[in-house]
Amino acid sequence: MSRLCTALGLAALTVAMATGQWAQAQEEGAAKALGHYNFWQSMGWQHQAQHQARSLYYYGQTKDPSADKAKEHAAAARAAVTSSQKHLAELKKTSPYDKAAQASIAKIEEIHKKVLTHCDACDKAVAKGDHTAMSSASADIVHDLHDADAEMKNLQKTLKLNSEVPKK
Repeated sequence: MSRLCTALGLAALTVAMATGQWAQAQEEGAAKALGHYNFWQSMGWQHQAQHQARSLYYYGQTKDPSADKAKEHAAAARAAVTSSQKHLAELKKTSPYDKAAQASIAKIEEIHKKVLTHCDACDKAVAKGDHTAMSSASADIVHDLHDADAEMKNLQKTLKLNSEVPKK
């Protein structure tokens, strides 16, 4: 009888351990998927900001750019950088012990701060009707976000994130 109890106890322990390992694997898979999600969201918003800044730059080169349209592009660039920052902060939480990833994220955060300063300069230039200063600030946004994009690619390699979506 004691052998039967021991065997049943070992079987129950094995099932419990297997269930715990399965649950842990599920949790790790979900965390990895969340990391992928936040990375691609952050990068997507960053690209959107870069496109808006590039549009603003070329809009500033036109004969008589309207302040309303310029404000629209500047606001869209700022909102996109802010959204990128939000997802970058979430990504930071998914890899707290990866020093290389944390260093890349810190570099990107610093670049984003510079970009928001350039957004402020754009706003001031638009308010003054200074299209040259507006174009200069929007070009700074584009170039800084290009640097952030390069760092995002380093982060992608560090985190071993695929860019391919599996085919059906």
